[in-house]
Amino acid sequence: MTGHEKNVSIDYILARGLMKPQTARERVRAMLRGFGPRFIFWDTAYSLSFAGATLAGMLALLILAPAPYRCTAAVGVSPMLFLLITLFAETSERAGGLYELKQTCRYTVRQITALRVICYSVVGVVFSCVCVAISAESVSGFFSLLPLCLSVFFLCAVAELSAIRRLRHKWAISAVPVIWVLASCAIPLAFGEDWELFLRGFPVFLGILIAAIGAAILAIQIRELLTEGTDHVIA
Repeated sequence: MTGHEKNVSIDYILARGLMKPQTARERVRAMLRGFGPRFIFWDTAYSLSFAGATLAGMLALLILAPAPYRCTAAVGVSPMLFLLITLFAETSERAGGLYELKQTCRYTVRQITALRVICYSVVGVVFSCVCVAISAESVSGFFSLLPLCLSVFFLCAVAELSAIRRLRHKWAISAVPVIWVLASCAIPLAFGEDWELFLRGFPVFLGILIAAIGAAILAIQIRELLTEGTDHVIA
């Protein structure tokens, strides 16, 4: 039997009785069609509002940051939209008494979280670009700072999603945002201008490489959540 005939036979069997497993991309499309943007964003509107108010203050600080510390400010603020929205949304979900029951007959809570992370990641990347645009002094400065901010964003996103997947306590997911805020304040205070010079001299190719690796790891994590079985339905 040739490979083509084998594939035809498999498709015939699946069409007759078995349901072909969905890929991660197919599941995302099906979930978006079934839920729509209202479920992804409006159900966490108060969390988004709180995150937006907090980030408005951060953007004001970024705009008012002294010119010698613009890179430090951009790197510190760029992942905060993703971290805060994810933190507030997940905390509000876990604080509710129906967290384990809030699901459809086809998707688990963790799969819905993965879908939200995809949407928040897109918004977070756009916010990182805005932070770089505010901080950069020229076009060349924009393209040299952008890979660094994106690498930081994806590393923080990977850490936050890992915390959501691994940590069971409902308040434990706040660890990554808290650690990042403390590190963003402590490192510049400890190293001063040397830290700013280090960020300004950070190799662009290395930033692109780290961002690409972080994005790949985040995509793998999201795919694992989307394609997991129902044994994690109340995880």
